Amino acid sequence: MRKAIQPRIWAAGAGLLLTGMAFAGLSACMLNAPYDKYAIVYGVADYGGLLNTLAYPDDDADAMFLLLDAQGYAVTIRKNDQATRANLLGDIDSVAAKADKDDLFLFYFSGHGGPTGTGPEAEGGDRYDEWVSLYGSGYPPDLSTTFSDDALNAAFKIIPCRKKVIILDSCNSGGFIGNELEADGEPSSLVEGSESLAELAARAISLYANFDGSSADIPPWEALVLSAAGERELSYEMGWPYGHGIFTYYLLEAEREGDANRDGWVTVTEAFAYTQDCIYRDWNFDYGLPSYVFSPHVSGGPVDYVLFEAR
Repeated sequence: MRKAIQPRIWAAGAGLLLTGMAFAGLSACMLNAPYDKYAIVYGVADYGGLLNTLAYPDDDADAMFLLLDAQGYAVTIRKNDQATRANLLGDIDSVAAKADKDDLFLFYFSGHGGPTGTGPEAEGGDRYDEWVSLYGSGYPPDLSTTFSDDALNAAFKIIPCRKKVIILDSCNSGGFIGNELEADGEPSSLVEGSESLAELAARAISLYANFDGSSADIPPWEALVLSAAGERELSYEMGWPYGHGIFTYYLLEAEREGDANRDGWVTVTEAFAYTQDCIYRDWNFDYGLPSYVFSPHVSGGPVDYVLFEAR
């Protein structure tokens, strides 16, 4: 029996998640150079009564911790009343003190998110702020308890890693993607499914070749962003058979199922392509009422980072 579908938006429910990337031809030999991997994982289900309670962000965070820890990341995890803005700033300082420029940094968030803009989907790097709500957040959002897209980008600048990935499982999280280097979009028809990895990479390169070098939000030269939904879309969580945010449920499968070129590694692009395809094929068809359809988004550019060893 289906359990209630819950969107991850303020007061009505909204979900956010984060990370991204774009070009898929990374050869395994590029992994010979040793580097360390750091991750910060935050999940907020209980907002202390200030926002409506969600069911699964803390479970999402637990599952991501187990996955990343098994993949060799040094992971800091905080949930619910520990997932505060002050703690996140401290955790960022801690990673910045240990990490090197050649290392990989990943930030994952599951919980409420929301927009300040209205109307149709905007161009990347628009003037509107989108938000992730940490513990203590209410509505309207307060800078002391939330992070806007621009503020999160500024906070991560002190981390010296050249490879940064942000993964957001929350509503309106596509608004964190800066510039026009976005390698996906709404499919012309859900029946057609998502584009192939080769098509995705080709469009990413084309976009990268034509960017103007300016951006609000989080530009791809600062971090690759993988978002659960578009700038004007909600993301959802559900009980059986998911027991997670829908986006996170499929992202967790990418370790086993997402190695499209069978080279033994799952890159950001491959994780995005697998997750996007599953949401199109399964969720959007099964629960395809207009209000429930959504699409993951990812930053573009002729670069890709390995997220997982395929297992």
